[in-house]
Amino acid sequence: MKGLKAQILILMILTVMIFLPVGYTKEASAYQSVEGYIEDLNASELRIEIEDYEGNIKRWQVTTDTVLLIDDTPAELKDFKIGMEIYAEYNRNSLTYMESWSTENPGYIPPNGKVRSGIVKKIDRNQLILRLTTGKEETYFTSPATIAIKNGLNVPLSTLYEGDMVRLYFDEKDSTIISRMNIQGDSVKIKGLYKGRLDVANLLDNTLVLKDAQIFQNGNWQEMKNILRIDYSKDFPVYCGGLPLSYNNMKYFQGKTAYLAVKDFFSADMAEKMVIKSQYETTFSDKIEEINWYASAFELKNKRNIEFDEGTIFIKNQRLVDGYSMVPGCDAFVVADGRGSKALASVVYIYNQDINNSNIGQYYLYAGKLDKVVENQVTIEDFFILNRNDWESFDDEKELYYDNDTYIFDMEEVKQITPEEFFAMDYAVDEDSSSSRRQGLKSWYAYAYTDGDRIVAIALKKDMDSLLRQRVTIGTVENVEEDALVGIKVTLRDAKDWSSRNEKWMAKSLPVSMRVEKALLIKDDRTISWDELKPGDNIYAVRDDFEGKFLLVK
Repeated sequence: MKGLKAQILILMILTVMIFLPVGYTKEASAYQSVEGYIEDLNASELRIEIEDYEGNIKRWQVTTDTVLLIDDTPAELKDFKIGMEIYAEYNRNSLTYMESWSTENPGYIPPNGKVRSGIVKKIDRNQLILRLTTGKEETYFTSPATIAIKNGLNVPLSTLYEGDMVRLYFDEKDSTIISRMNIQGDSVKIKGLYKGRLDVANLLDNTLVLKDAQIFQNGNWQEMKNILRIDYSKDFPVYCGGLPLSYNNMKYFQGKTAYLAVKDFFSADMAEKMVIKSQYETTFSDKIEEINWYASAFELKNKRNIEFDEGTIFIKNQRLVDGYSMVPGCDAFVVADGRGSKALASVVYIYNQDINNSNIGQYYLYAGKLDKVVENQVTIEDFFILNRNDWESFDDEKELYYDNDTYIFDMEEVKQITPEEFFAMDYAVDEDSSSSRRQGLKSWYAYAYTDGDRIVAIALKKDMDSLLRQRVTIGTVENVEEDALVGIKVTLRDAKDWSSRNEKWMAKSLPVSMRVEKALLIKDDRTISWDELKPGDNIYAVRDDFEGKFLLVK
């Protein structure tokens, strides 16, 4: 009888395993999660023991459907090592997903290969300057064969930013040509910039406490809460008066004003860098006119000179960067510490953004009238191109190319169409012909987002929008909602509009909302739907007041 029960139990387990979902994606998972370290594993028995961060140890089963990743790359259970830090999701006693991150010499790298980890300090076309964890800087190069991976997806190299944390892989030990690049996900982004009075009473608990805390939002310091608690690691940098501060001396700075850059680390706030005010605070929101690298100083448009050093918190594209990310003409919010004419920058928050993150990218946004649509080719006339956040007109024709992967959107019908429908239908006609006049046919207009001359996505509409009414807006997604009255609406915080008259970004004092039902939504060189937008996404948008036309997730 016991043998029969055992056979029935085995059959039930096999039946459940057969019907486990094979198309698992991390986003679709509704399972519980565990984070910690590998305590023990047995690859032959598909068994693993995990110690969570609180010290609890539990045994899990790995199935053939468990998604296993190391550095966002598919792996096998035998590739994981005891002691590795992991993140996993599970259903009952079985893991459905587990990921980890390799050491400097991962076992699955070819014998003659190498790997380097660090922060991207500078991007110059195919050249990357990487700052290693040792502080040393090294130069490497991309090639057309370089593969870039982010959040488990193959992405174009143009998604790379200065300030990104990357892991570079090379096929040969002595090579400087990058074979594969893993780009850290959104955890690299600065979640918030805070200001408050330092309370050092809880430093032994690895917790920073700021009293009368404020957050930098919508171009100004906003009152937040009376007390803010932030975790920190022992190696996070703290500066005062331009000098690094020892943790043993932190107790002497009770009540001092501190500026704190914070990241989101596994859904918890983690301090990334802090500067303690030494003398008196002055703030500026202005254009950086000139930079003297030899003297480590820059001059604002108002002719005020401000020094900077390694202690300065530089933020650009929601990432911590160093001073070399500044360029003459960039707009910034500056917090200076000093007295009289002598001032040292505590914070430099650089506003500037464009369609391209760096000179690796060659993406463009066109608007114009369709003159001709033939198979795989489009000609637009009297077109405009978005150049440095302004529409620039050309009394000319431009040939662009589309393919089966091009996203084509009919804004009148609010639907995607196929390349065959685009070619066959009357989106472009000869308006002077008798048949066109008799039928009242006119050529349509289009917005085209392109990679060079290749159309990534194109939106078609019967009438041309007034481009003079449009403005370029940047900001961070605060929420996305389906409004019963207006449709799909996105609200941006920390929003800024580009001012052509002032030639600078103008911070908005209030959040900005826009409808996006008919907008082109782009992320990582592909179109996305509105429900893929999420709070925290950095957005570059073209809008006509409340009507969004183009949103690029940065």
